Amino acid sequence: MTSADTTSRQTASLGLIVFIILMVTLAGIGQLFIKHGVTTVVEQTGGFPTDIVGFIKLVFHLPVFVGLVIYFFFGIAWLKILADVPVSFAFPFLAISYIVIILGSYFYLNENINNLKLLAIVLIIAGVICLSRSDTTEQPRQASD
Repeated sequence: MTSADTTSRQTASLGLIVFIILMVTLAGIGQLFIKHGVTTVVEQTGGFPTDIVGFIKLVFHLPVFVGLVIYFFFGIAWLKILADVPVSFAFPFLAISYIVIILGSYFYLNENINNLKLLAIVLIIAGVICLSRSDTTEQPRQASD
């Protein structure tokens, strides 16, 4: 582990944490756009396109295209995040996208939500908090030669 990893682990600012949460939320929103767009195209055409023209039309269908653009920008942001903090700190935040998907699918896609999903949301939040806090309080491992 480099000294940069140790420093970033101990100094992950509130601003950086908010940025990570926003980017992960954005990725979840992108997924919802893609799901909505693909579902619309499949319903309109009677199935998932199997030819190149149909696939290109699917990719450029506005909700799908917006979702893919969001994913692209998330990918760029994720590279920056991984440059600034250890992956063991950043990666647990990806679980927040599950919350975005559950809530977004309920409000945006009219899917059902039940008590088990609500419990899962609580457990995900608790897990992300525990994992993110554990990385800021642990002593770094010494590299073995």
